[in-house]
Amino acid sequence: MTTLDTSPSLEMIGPVKGLAAFVHRLTYDRLPERVQQHAAGILLDMVGVIIWGAQDPFLNAFRTELLGAARTGPATILGTRHRCDPGQAALFNAAACTVTQIDEGHRRALGHPGIHIFPALLAIAEREGRGGKALLTALVAGYEVAVRLGEAMRPLHPGIHAHGHWPTIAAAVAGAKLLDADQATLVQAIEAAATLTLTPWTRTATDGVTAHHLYAGMGAQTAVTVAYGTRAGMTASQGTLTEYFGPRGSLAFKPERLAAGLDGDEIEFEILNNYFKFQPVCAHTITTIEAVDAIRSRLPHTATVRRVTVRTYGLAAELSDQAPRTTLAAKFSIPFVVAARLLSPDRRLQALHEQDLDDPRLHDLMRRVHVEIDPVLDREYPGARPSLVEFELDDGSSTAERRDMPPGDAENPASDEALNAKFLELTAPILGTERAATLATLCRNAAALESIRTLTDAARPLQTHGSDEQDGGK
Repeated sequence: MTTLDTSPSLEMIGPVKGLAAFVHRLTYDRLPERVQQHAAGILLDMVGVIIWGAQDPFLNAFRTELLGAARTGPATILGTRHRCDPGQAALFNAAACTVTQIDEGHRRALGHPGIHIFPALLAIAEREGRGGKALLTALVAGYEVAVRLGEAMRPLHPGIHAHGHWPTIAAAVAGAKLLDADQATLVQAIEAAATLTLTPWTRTATDGVTAHHLYAGMGAQTAVTVAYGTRAGMTASQGTLTEYFGPRGSLAFKPERLAAGLDGDEIEFEILNNYFKFQPVCAHTITTIEAVDAIRSRLPHTATVRRVTVRTYGLAAELSDQAPRTTLAAKFSIPFVVAARLLSPDRRLQALHEQDLDDPRLHDLMRRVHVEIDPVLDREYPGARPSLVEFELDDGSSTAERRDMPPGDAENPASDEALNAKFLELTAPILGTERAATLATLCRNAAALESIRTLTDAARPLQTHGSDEQDGGK
């Protein structure tokens, strides 16, 4: 917690001005050490996830189409040899987070603030020559805005996906802060972003189509555009967030949540309540995976599973597709994750991402997995992510396991060692072990960097990886 000198009351001056005042007054030195370190941990995780995701074949092809042979510009696409303009870098770095589905998020906000905020800030920091402290401060500020927006917007209108939606506003105001915007300009950034966001469709995820990857990417790109646009004098209509965006995007918009408590004696920063993922799948499936692993560990090798019943909360129960057709769709399928874990105990981060969807054994097992909403468990979400998994075996016996909170959640926190191991597992095959370890150290100590370019230089492969063409230069 930290104390901020704020006068007058942020709630009294209105939610948008209150958010802007908080963002404007926040400095790195006012952040508790725990918050500083946690923000650096999120930076570490984001960099690792982006580097791995950047190797995706679709993103490689898209970079070639959009950027051609160009390799110059002020901002870096991590994990590649590409440099380009800040908006394009933010687009590709944010998109790289979604292709693998192993990015961080916030359970109560029902979204992924980091994949919008960090890519936008990284691109701006590179272009402007900013250091680590400025970036981390803006990240914490943007994260606070994002969570408050997510909670104020909950629940969204049916069909609206959070990617590219309300987190874009938080990324825009964070980007404007990194550009040293005054309070009035921060207000304009919030209002402008609220009228320039996407209205994404949730079904792209379960359909497994690649347009889904661009939601966060275009959100981060819009944030960069808004940050520079407001510095150039762009203005927006007063009330865009509270009178238009909020009521039209939410079934129960709560504007009073936006600035509530920000001018109190102490602030519990929401960035501390994020979660990290250790499986490349939708977060709603991970407690099911943990329960399956626990059951599998005690079953004899000769056991044959006749039926698996997964009872869980409503949002998770929607992920019931027994025949996903793409890797992305599989990441949003509880039958897939159950069947894949039964086929192989492989705990590598890449294992589920690499699963062969044409394996007939996989399809046979997926047809045996049935997902149900449990009304009692549904009432526990979003306070928990409960999943009760029951195996029925051919010998007539049954066994069950329940999990409530996945590893990496704020209430089941990841250790620094676990996050470091995740980072190295994702990045060492691309950068090499020594270079990946050096980059991890830079991320953990980002606050000491006078220029963020020191970090992004280390996040570029010395030679090409995958289909990314070699340029051999800057």
